Amino acid sequence: MIAGDFSLERRGAISRWQFARALLISALLASALAVVFAFQSGQEAPTLVAGQVSSKTILAPDRKSYDSDVQTNEAREKAQATIADVYDPPNAEIAREQLRLASRVFDHMDSVRHDPYSNPEQKLEWVRSIPTVTVPAASITRTLTLDENNYHRVVTETLYVLEVTMRGEIRPNTLAAEYLRIPTRVNLAFSAEQADLVTQWARAFVVPNTFFNAQRTNELRSQAGARVTTIYRTIEKGEAIVREGEVITPLAIEALEELGILRPRAVTEDYAGPALLAVLLVLLLLAYLVRLRPALFARTRVLLLLVFLIVLFAIGAKLAVTDPMVLLYLYPVSASVMLLAVLVDSIVALGAALVLSLTVGFLAHNSLEITIYALVGSAIAALNLGRIERLPAILWTGVYIALANAAVVVIFRVLAHDAAPVMWAQQILAAIANGAVAGLIAIGSLFVLGKLFGITTSLELVDLARPTHPLLQKLLRDAPGTYHHSLVVSQLAEHAAQEVGADPLLVRVAAYYHDVGKTREPQMFIENQLEGVNIHDTLEPEQSATIVIDHVNRGLALAKQHRLPRRISDFIPQHHGTTLAAYFHRKAVQANAATPTDEKLYRYPGPKPQSREAGILMLADGVEATTRAEHPATPEGIRKVIDRIVGERLRDGQLDECDLTLRDIQRIKDAFFDVLQGLYHARVKYPEPPPPRLMDYNEPPEKMNAG
Repeated sequence: MIAGDFSLERRGAISRWQFARALLISALLASALAVVFAFQSGQEAPTLVAGQVSSKTILAPDRKSYDSDVQTNEAREKAQATIADVYDPPNAEIAREQLRLASRVFDHMDSVRHDPYSNPEQKLEWVRSIPTVTVPAASITRTLTLDENNYHRVVTETLYVLEVTMRGEIRPNTLAAEYLRIPTRVNLAFSAEQADLVTQWARAFVVPNTFFNAQRTNELRSQAGARVTTIYRTIEKGEAIVREGEVITPLAIEALEELGILRPRAVTEDYAGPALLAVLLVLLLLAYLVRLRPALFARTRVLLLLVFLIVLFAIGAKLAVTDPMVLLYLYPVSASVMLLAVLVDSIVALGAALVLSLTVGFLAHNSLEITIYALVGSAIAALNLGRIERLPAILWTGVYIALANAAVVVIFRVLAHDAAPVMWAQQILAAIANGAVAGLIAIGSLFVLGKLFGITTSLELVDLARPTHPLLQKLLRDAPGTYHHSLVVSQLAEHAAQEVGADPLLVRVAAYYHDVGKTREPQMFIENQLEGVNIHDTLEPEQSATIVIDHVNRGLALAKQHRLPRRISDFIPQHHGTTLAAYFHRKAVQANAATPTDEKLYRYPGPKPQSREAGILMLADGVEATTRAEHPATPEGIRKVIDRIVGERLRDGQLDECDLTLRDIQRIKDAFFDVLQGLYHARVKYPEPPPPRLMDYNEPPEKMNAG
């Protein structure tokens, strides 16, 4: 959207979808304001935090019995802690698998022992290459060197010890303890060296065979906790809930909350009244916008911007309410109205000013003075700003707000018969500073909010209109003919937009950039070609049409590269719509009279103009190009060109999707004629000057000087 969009002023029917969306956003605003209104700062509750030391002793004002969640939860946690972790029964299949694995390893090692072609080092490496073997190399070497009888005794004992060990329950966290018990299970008839080998090999195959059952454990603990009934606590009147110097416990915090000391209990009316006020203010704003700006309901981002600023500044006003209220005099409510006036328009800003002023007055303990103070400054901001094109306008508005604020302060001080000079000085200085702060906030937030909510401000358009913009400099340098064409189109479009109530600044800036895609191959376009030299004479019609039509995509790419606003880049494809590249299409038809020509190859991709400004630019572009090509010498000739181009666009349906009426189109044609008549009016041919007389050096000097 463009800030100050002229389309907002036009009335039209609100669709059901738009109205439903507006109601949803209104409900969001009402809910947010209700929350802000409901939690008013009343009597200060003591600041107490669990874990910190209390600075005072607090006694119970009344006797109170309540169900204590803190004590109940503590009792349940204790009951759950008595339930030990539950493990599954030992898995016999794991034991069998480990025994089979050990047997395979020993069989393999026995074959390695009897390999006559391997040396001891190779045999050691073969055994160590088994992934499951974690026995130290020294133990493997000793095992390989055992005689046949002792080897089988060690293997048999190892399998026996492994089986005995794996029959018991081995948890992952008790595996180390199981390792320590293995030596006690080895037959005492073995020597110390053989017993150590049995221990080493048995330990390599012992693994956990029972695992933690989290589901069963949680079930048992939940059952234990559920068996604990709710614990009730009774506090007697005058009992010390917390004493000065003691650490505050969660149990003390709970008691203070139940007694209403830490968080005073509110009755239903404390919330119902503010909520009803919030709904009333939102309904008032909704009725105001439906009556004066119904087109706004089609702009979701603008509605969200309105809600965002109202809620943000309402929260700020709540935080600014102090006693005395000097800070509230300084709080710049008018900054939000200034932003809405510049980003949307003055009418919407005035509606927001009314809602925010009533909001601030309510938050300031129903103060009429603060309400009028906020309303006067905000109204000046809304009425003084709009489609600004220079930043100083915001600063001057800040000055007017400061003067109005000071006047309101003086009036109410006189009405209150307040003669305290210090209070006068504080409030007047705060009122003057309010205007300055509001202006600075508006300037600092303008571009950020514009980008965030997709709104292009008039200030941004003015910046884009500078001839020093890099993209315009590129257009002037690479395609001077197109640059001149764009300037003339901008004059035509701007004048036409003024006549029909469209946005003249938007369409003028869009005209500057609508043909930037021609900078890629400028010689392909007639306005950049030398007299009598047309490169398209050497190309096929379809090839020429493809090159010319592609300047739309190239323009969009340049717009993205130079970060042009979406609203400006939309004009690049829309100013051609889905029109036909008629010259090349006609040339193709003439060259292939016997073969049907596919018209789609010669049409621009579109879309058709979606706004009045885009429609005006399309007509201005076509009229200027044709007028420049035909050079009509009479007003009647200019009229015929305008009527022909506009008629072609109407018959082709190019203006079906924009908001231009037949009366608008007639005014546009008249505006084009006024501009073109000035550009192509007949000029008087000046007589050629006489040839200079040759000087005769034989003449007397006085005649030469006279000449």
